[in-house]
Amino acid sequence: MQRKLKAVSQHRHFNSRMELYKWEAHASDDECKVCDHFRAQHHGGRPHKAKTPLVELLLKHIQHLAPNKKNIIKGMPLAAIQPISVLDNLKCSLCCDILHRPIQLPCQTVVCADCLAHYLVKNGCLQCPCKGCCTKLTAENLKSAPSIYVNLLEDVALHCSSCNVDIRAGLYQSHKCNASSPTSLPLLAPPALVAQASISCSPPMNCEQGQDQDSPARIIHRMLSSSPEPDVITVPTGGRPITLVHVTNSKRPISKASSKTLRRYRKQVQKVRHVLTSDDPTILLREEIRSLSKNEKNSLLKDAGITLDISPEQGLAIKADLTLPWNKIRMIRRWLKGSGICLASERKQRQLAATLVGDNLDAEIAPFTFLTASKNEEVRGAPHAFIPRLQDSVFDLLEDNARCNNLTWHNGRIPETEIWVKVGGDKGGSSFKMNFQIVNTPTPNSVQNTCVFSVFEAGDSTTNLHMALDRYKPQIESLQGMKWREYSMRIFICGDYEFLSKLYGLSGANGRHPCPYCTINQDEMQLSMSMRAGCSQSRSLQSFHDNHQRFLDSGGNAKKVKEFYNCISKPFFDVPLSQVGLLPGLHISQGIFLKIFNLLENACHDLDVKMALIHSGHSTLSPSYTNHVLNLQELNRAKAELDTVVQYLTMLVEHQTYLTVAIGQSNSILANFEEHIDECRKEIKAAEKKVQVLEKKVEEGFSSKEGPFVKALDIALQSFGVRRQNYHGGAFVGNHVHKTLEHTNLETLSSYIIAMAQREAPALLQEADMVAGTFKQTFSLFAKCHFIYNQNYVSEAGCNDLEHAIATFMAHFRATFPGENIPIKMHMLEDHAVDWIRSNQHVGFGLMGEQGAESIHARFNRLYQTYSTVSSTSHPVEKLKYIMKEHLLSISPTLITAKPPPSKRAKKSQ
Repeated sequence: MQRKLKAVSQHRHFNSRMELYKWEAHASDDECKVCDHFRAQHHGGRPHKAKTPLVELLLKHIQHLAPNKKNIIKGMPLAAIQPISVLDNLKCSLCCDILHRPIQLPCQTVVCADCLAHYLVKNGCLQCPCKGCCTKLTAENLKSAPSIYVNLLEDVALHCSSCNVDIRAGLYQSHKCNASSPTSLPLLAPPALVAQASISCSPPMNCEQGQDQDSPARIIHRMLSSSPEPDVITVPTGGRPITLVHVTNSKRPISKASSKTLRRYRKQVQKVRHVLTSDDPTILLREEIRSLSKNEKNSLLKDAGITLDISPEQGLAIKADLTLPWNKIRMIRRWLKGSGICLASERKQRQLAATLVGDNLDAEIAPFTFLTASKNEEVRGAPHAFIPRLQDSVFDLLEDNARCNNLTWHNGRIPETEIWVKVGGDKGGSSFKMNFQIVNTPTPNSVQNTCVFSVFEAGDSTTNLHMALDRYKPQIESLQGMKWREYSMRIFICGDYEFLSKLYGLSGANGRHPCPYCTINQDEMQLSMSMRAGCSQSRSLQSFHDNHQRFLDSGGNAKKVKEFYNCISKPFFDVPLSQVGLLPGLHISQGIFLKIFNLLENACHDLDVKMALIHSGHSTLSPSYTNHVLNLQELNRAKAELDTVVQYLTMLVEHQTYLTVAIGQSNSILANFEEHIDECRKEIKAAEKKVQVLEKKVEEGFSSKEGPFVKALDIALQSFGVRRQNYHGGAFVGNHVHKTLEHTNLETLSSYIIAMAQREAPALLQEADMVAGTFKQTFSLFAKCHFIYNQNYVSEAGCNDLEHAIATFMAHFRATFPGENIPIKMHMLEDHAVDWIRSNQHVGFGLMGEQGAESIHARFNRLYQTYSTVSSTSHPVEKLKYIMKEHLLSISPTLITAKPPPSKRAKKSQ
């Protein structure tokens, strides 16, 4: 390089000591203090530190990647211990010795750290030492060797010739040997050296000094090519096998990967899950999703476009269970769709509903009779929906239950060769419903097992029952002799006493012989079984027909029907009582409980009257109290007589209408009925006038519903969630009867009476305590009977206990309330309950009760309310038919199994 020469006279320079130097022209490589000083003054900035050579930096990185640890095999006293055999891939490609502090090169060749450092210092370049590899070594592409090499080195088999034992390198430190010279032994085969890892393989490069040596990548490739399962290597060991799975590394962020790459990764992840859990790979997937937060789960479902599908069965089950019309289902579908839940289409649900219901349903306007205010009957058209083919409906429901594995024989309670079917009816609200229940189901008395096959919006008079049920007479009679598959059908009749009386042609509870099972009269019913003359006989289907025919042959005078055991009409169905007869256990409990509770209420009213007299300063034995008690007793008797006459008149009118339709107006039997009906109407007018007079006298004294003791009963009932109905004479529903008869609730009921006396009338405390104790004992004795016969199964020992409990209760009732009438339901409990249980495989009323027929009314009431405003069901016939379709869907086993089980409510802490 040439420099421009400048005149000396033109350039002078002073050093720091103010010494003057002359500058003369010179070459660029000559030493010159002036030029050096000039360059130092005009350079600017801080002076640069001396740069460390790249080789030195790389050497420091190598030391960091491979700490200076003692080699497991190198340095061993080979005089005593020597390797039996070392795999070639455990040798360094540079020194051809066992690896020490291994480092992985960019080409995945593994060398010793010291060898690599010596190579870099010797050659002074950063090129990879492998032959044919031109990769530049950097701190980024130099990595620590995979842990598999450390594991392999620890598993190298060693042989101690002095001790004549084989050991592993990992256990060398624990081996003690004092020998000085080895003895040669034959080399043993190397052990299986395997590891479970995810290794990214690429074609190995030939090293400069080890061209014929196999790299780990080449070994893995050979194992993958010979593996029976693609991308998976399973190597046996001394214990559980170890598995290698080939997974490719991503060269770019996964968010920018192509769809093809994502599909490949998905398959690889699925393969890893399958290797870890070969039986059910979805377990790990569920755990991964479960570990996410709620927001992450929602975001994942939304980003992935995942929707939860609700099948047509589930959607139709939702509609039937919640009593929803189709327009509400459409609204629900829109809401669910916004949350990623797809409800099955309405078309599929309607197709499924049509398949489940089928074509076995019809509806019409039929002529039914209605009772007017003057106790006359008039005929009007009313909607009637029915299943024409009852047998097909029963068999279809059996097939559906069998398909859902829903049939049971209740642990041998039902014979294994029989199918039991209950047929019954009941009036609730404005409609009468005839139904059947399959007893061979887990919950035979539930609403979901009650199939209504005939419903009409009219009263349950004899004429109306014949209008609706005559079509089923041959079907029910033939059904009991048929077989479903290899099982014989057995039919039972269930219902309350009024329904059973009409079904078998009895005149009702007010007749001389009211019992449908025997010919006992009202007078004998009042006596205990030991005091009766024993003249009553068991009824049979033939006796019903014979007595009714004798009644018609004698002229059909309704006044003389008692002479023919009150068989005023023929039975609806020719089903023998020996095979069918079913006691109304639910109504027996309700009727007896109501009678005892009414007696308790009357006793509390007497306490109210006495307390009012004491507070007014009069004696409890004053004439006013005596007169009031007598008037109240007379009023109760007058009301009972009036109810009896009204019921008897209703029965006569119903049978008169039926006979008019059956045999015409000209028969003499109708004339007798008309004459007897007129006499009953006169008796009703006289009885109504007597009741009005007595009610006025009682009202002038004390009100029976406003007294503190009577109110205390209602407060006690409400304390454990029980209340009387506003209809049916203030009766109690079956669940409330069961709940009140529990021991703790009877204690509560008694304590309220005593507490009222202590607070308001201490002078009546002794009498109140007597009333509470008497009725507590009465309720407790009846509760023992109630809880035994309402079981699903009553053993022979249980039957003996029930027999004793009934005898004790009836003896107590007759002794405690000698003037009280024994009603028909008490007689059925006393005379027929135990015999019926013993004659029917010891099955209790809990399995054969009529609870489902009673509870179905609430279901129909909800359906009426739901579809009362739907425009498509404005016509009464279409509305009733649509309600029947919804009912048949709600009892379909296919839809019931699709419903989730109810969750148990957490008990509130006291």
